[in-house]
Amino acid sequence: MKLKIVPELYVQNISDNVEFFVDILGFVIKYRREEEQFVYLSREGLDLMLEGVESSSRKWLAGHLTYPFGRGVNFQWDVSDIDALYSTVKSKSPESIFLPIETKSYRVNDELATQVQFIVQSPDGYLFRFCEDVR
Repeated sequence: MKLKIVPELYVQNISDNVEFFVDILGFVIKYRREEEQFVYLSREGLDLMLEGVESSSRKWLAGHLTYPFGRGVNFQWDVSDIDALYSTVKSKSPESIFLPIETKSYRVNDELATQVQFIVQSPDGYLFRFCEDVR
């Protein structure tokens, strides 16, 4: 059995978020349901769903949403060309950079794994950490 996690994030303004994820982060739209303010996005095999919190569709909320959304969680995604992605983000949306690009090593059992990483904050405050392993 293969498990695949596809986060579904509620957003205040679907248009602002589609612009951020498509035009800045390089996601493509797989499909959308305009009547539900819903869009299914993909980038390098990573899928993500966005839905307008004010839409009329069914919601699964454990409590009231206040900005920043996603407090207590950040999403880490491996990418194949982190320098190109960072350059795009820096030129198109520098205000979204939460953590500038850095090289960081983490202990993995008895070895060190090193990656280049940066974190962006979406229009609704979700944190996304993009990483690429250093070989």
